[in-house]
Amino acid sequence: MRASNLEIVRLNNLKLAAKIISEQLKHGVHFGKRVGVGSEFEQYRYYEPGDDPKRIDWKYFSRSGKHMIKESQTESHLNIRILLDLSGSMNYSENGIKRLDYANSLIASLAYLGNQQGDSLSFFTFQEGKIIQKVAPSPKAFQRIIYHLEEEKASGSWPVRKQDFPELKSRQKELIIFVSDFLQKESEWIDIVEQMRHPKKEIVLFQILGEQELHFNQKGNLKFQDLESDRIVTLDGESVRRNYQVAISTYLEKLEKSFQHPQVHYYQVKLSDSISEVISRFLDERSFS
Repeated sequence: MRASNLEIVRLNNLKLAAKIISEQLKHGVHFGKRVGVGSEFEQYRYYEPGDDPKRIDWKYFSRSGKHMIKESQTESHLNIRILLDLSGSMNYSENGIKRLDYANSLIASLAYLGNQQGDSLSFFTFQEGKIIQKVAPSPKAFQRIIYHLEEEKASGSWPVRKQDFPELKSRQKELIIFVSDFLQKESEWIDIVEQMRHPKKEIVLFQILGEQELHFNQKGNLKFQDLESDRIVTLDGESVRRNYQVAISTYLEKLEKSFQHPQVHYYQVKLSDSISEVISRFLDERSFS
């Protein structure tokens, strides 16, 4: 029997929740095919800055004039960097499920999978204009990630001003998993993703939204609270519905277009979506990428 998101959140035990979710996955514990330096040839790809020139297939170059590198399937471990948005809007809840709790269960499950296959894990949080590394790669990284997830509190807002974060600009080959609502006043989160982009990185963005945030069908006088500034306004639901629906649809379309880059994968997730099915979809698509 499949556990619901609400049942998983109510466990109040992220390690157990991660194990339950992983057991619900259709295809077992794996992040898909690994491609790197190995003995069995799989495919060619173009040489990129930072690659070892010794890996260029010079015989192929003599025939085609193209600098290509042979890649093969290997069992090498992944470097997985997990990023969590802790701005106040992550406190949004719907039908008993808080966005932050959903995000924590999603991250715990992904970290569990990585830990099971021996991947290198690290964990960072974004809050009030600061990026903090909470967990560095180590044999106990998974347990430490669980500890921090269970202690984290969302609050405040992310500054609109553009900032430079050198820690996001490493050139090592890694899988980056970024979990947020990606709601922004200008282009704050887009700028963050842009700083992380590099040919050696694969970036996976999970945007978690509620059904009412996406479609908003409430009626009557309603109080709206900005979870980042605590400002409260009272509005008639019927009168703001159409304008809101147009605005959020336009915003999400522009956001999706801004994330359409090579090696960047964007997933829009609803709080009602099964966490195990979200991960299963991600793993399925990654295994064929």
